[in-house]
Amino acid sequence: MKQLLSGFLALALTLIFGLNSADAQIKVQWFGQSCFLITSPKGVKILIDPFNPELGYPMPKVKPDLVLISHEHFDHNYYQMASGSPKIIHGLNPKILDWEKIDETLKDVRVYSVRSYHDEAQGARRGKNTIFVIELPGARIAFLGDLGCPLFKEQIEKLGKIEVLMVPVGGVYTIDAEGANQVIAQLNPKLIFPMHYKTPAVKLPIEPVDKFLADKKDVQKISGNEYVINQLPAKPQIIVLDWK
Repeated sequence: MKQLLSGFLALALTLIFGLNSADAQIKVQWFGQSCFLITSPKGVKILIDPFNPELGYPMPKVKPDLVLISHEHFDHNYYQMASGSPKIIHGLNPKILDWEKIDETLKDVRVYSVRSYHDEAQGARRGKNTIFVIELPGARIAFLGDLGCPLFKEQIEKLGKIEVLMVPVGGVYTIDAEGANQVIAQLNPKLIFPMHYKTPAVKLPIEPVDKFLADKKDVQKISGNEYVINQLPAKPQIIVLDWK
């Protein structure tokens, strides 16, 4: 009877929140800039936008199954960060810098791409950018890369329902705090991870995360670079990770 009740409870949590701690943990690690490592419930490791060591952040030791690269700038395309033999997925063709059509599945992970721009001039200044949608059991993650403008209606439709959003907030090379707020309003995610902002490790002329957080209430500042998603919150929350 006890096992039966536990099974019903787990099912109820999954139906209500989309995740449960026993079967569907999603681990998110941030190494600085836009570099994340996501671990799926079945243990698939996805490294996103690895940076060149010249950026200033220390190089993590990672052995992913997949490496996703949103565009070919030095602080996003250093796949040499990854050890082992991962599958490397370029959102843009490295030779012609045009979009690739991505739709990959590995165990409990599906990744597909949505076309976007690095600036407000349809790529005329900084080129093209790829948004990655990562579908996991109980949660759909959108990684925006170096998005340079608010989303168009067609992009929102292709993205679909997004529960977890990784959004640049530092401005200059990407959308700024105001632009990030617009995108959040467009997608209405439950968890928001700000990225691509100024820290003591980098000298890029971008804004720190404080400007984005200034008028926010539901903010969790994590001591460390790791956050485990056991269940999705009822109200949107911003998760600020440390890169150390």
